[in-house]
Amino acid sequence: MSSPNFESHSRIIQRNSEELAKGYPGWFRKVEWIGISVFFILFFVMIYKIALVATSMWFLLFLGFFGGLICADFFCGLVHWLADTWGSPDIPILGAALIRPFREHHVDQFAMTKHDFIETNAAASLGGVPLLVGCLFIPVGPDKPYLSFVFFFIFFFTVLSLFTNQIHKWAHTEKSPKFIKVLQKWHIILNPLHHQIHHTIPYNKHYCITTGWLNGFLSSIHFFFYCEKIVTKYTGALPRQDDVGESAARDILNGKAVRACPRRAS
Repeated sequence: MSSPNFESHSRIIQRNSEELAKGYPGWFRKVEWIGISVFFILFFVMIYKIALVATSMWFLLFLGFFGGLICADFFCGLVHWLADTWGSPDIPILGAALIRPFREHHVDQFAMTKHDFIETNAAASLGGVPLLVGCLFIPVGPDKPYLSFVFFFIFFFTVLSLFTNQIHKWAHTEKSPKFIKVLQKWHIILNPLHHQIHHTIPYNKHYCITTGWLNGFLSSIHFFFYCEKIVTKYTGALPRQDDVGESAARDILNGKAVRACPRRAS
């Protein structure tokens, strides 16, 4: 398998942004409210457990935070790649709930800046709740350093993964809070200019959107490119076919250049 070498030109044809926006289902909104409510109840229980040992276990707490941050960047990048690259918003349940927001975002980057806190963040809480429930049964204390580290790691990984969409939203928001702009400037969270690489045709790189730290490394080893080659080889599916159209998807996979085209109606 060779790395991309862009040569020819075909047209990217995307779905209609208004139709994608209308695909946010009312039933899923109710599920999101339940999920994020349970998440925050568990979150404050975990914070209480951490507060009891924070002074005596600060080093393990820091390691758990840093490890959780790195893994959240990779995991959310992987989910981002999957939702950007495979499937369709027309798939029952998963399409409307997970894939549709990513396709809408590619057509209109700034649509997510109009989403409220629930629409932006609550979907991720549905995956985080089982992990936090598991944390309830992990003992924490100076006499259990290994289990404590596992607890800290899972907690921070889960919380940071949940708020990745909020971090992503801030990367597209002009008037973010000043402290957020400082964190972006120092690349502690996703930097807007760095993220624009992902929104550059052909939309096939820099998927990590928590900190973006892993994007350079994953791009240097063509991680997602080779993953796509493998999936296509064994399934016949074309990456990004639903997002950019069959012709452009085939050319991107084969390392050829593509260009924008008027969006198609859904």
